[in-house]
Amino acid sequence: MTYAQAAATYQRNAVLTASPEKLVKLLYEGAIKNLEKSKVGLADTKTARSPEVGQSLSRAMGILGELRASLDHAAGGQIAKDLDRLYEFSLDQLSQANLMRTPNGVTNTLQVMRTLQEGWNGVITG
Repeated sequence: MTYAQAAATYQRNAVLTASPEKLVKLLYEGAIKNLEKSKVGLADTKTARSPEVGQSLSRAMGILGELRASLDHAAGGQIAKDLDRLYEFSLDQLSQANLMRTPNGVTNTLQVMRTLQEGWNGVITG
């Protein structure tokens, strides 16, 4: 087994055995990682239209979509509504960044995601 295979197996097992709170934490981490990667790529005109940048944006948008779809509006009340609006704003920003191939929308989304991650990390342990 190669290192990459071992790492992939470990990551898959970590996700499969994670609590819902830990899954949200992992989703935030994944979104931020992909946003940072796409921001770097979009900042350089040589790489702004590369497939790698498109993949990073797509992954971040997919994660945001999952976060948004997982909201429990019945139990979450106003917090769920506010998170829904933040996710919608972020998805719109990423769509604009993808369309224009500029990092502005990614920067805005990173700010939102880092703030949400910081709040989430303050609520859960582990």
